[in-house]
Amino acid sequence: MNSTKLDKWAALSGVAFVVVAVIGAFLAGSPPKVSASDAKIISFTKDNQDSLRIAAYLAGLGIILFLVFLGELWTRLRVAEGGSGRLAGTAAMGGIVAIAINGAANGIGAYGALHPLESAGTFRLSTVLFGFLGFAVLVLTEATSLVILRTKFLAPWLGWFGLLVALLWLVGSAAVATENDTIFVIGFVAFLTWALWLILLSVMLFRTTEASTAS
Repeated sequence: MNSTKLDKWAALSGVAFVVVAVIGAFLAGSPPKVSASDAKIISFTKDNQDSLRIAAYLAGLGIILFLVFLGELWTRLRVAEGGSGRLAGTAAMGGIVAIAINGAANGIGAYGALHPLESAGTFRLSTVLFGFLGFAVLVLTEATSLVILRTKFLAPWLGWFGLLVALLWLVGSAAVATENDTIFVIGFVAFLTWALWLILLSVMLFRTTEASTAS
């Protein structure tokens, strides 16, 4: 398999990551509110224990897929930006930090799934960590969008869309400082909107791989 085909598959790993992440997010059904009682959270965990375990494993697979995509994204951003590749490096660092926080949050959530009686605390702690995840994803998304807008190596509208997604993450990440249910919902909307943006980014990178390699 030549390098162009490998680059194409790496670009599409972003789509695969989104599929795995969304399945994992919805596998156990609608989670309780952050403000829900301990008893309700524990009951939800007991009722959906098997689904939550599978979701934890899918989260691990998602890390692999996202790392592959991140490597391809960094390469394409660096080539497009030229020079020192400062924004490309910033995007890559945001992605790596996001992976680390995501792993920690899902690890805590997985522990709760294995030990349902302790799940009230792990559920709330993982929610806080997902708030911090939002800050890292914001950096990745904004830096990528700025490279797109500056260089136009992809359609500029994708860059503007990315900046809007970054703004949603900025609001949703307030989950680190509050258990307000509205903030939690905004954070989830940010995740779904970012998932759509990532699919579009992945497909566009796939479609422009040959042209980029030829140049």
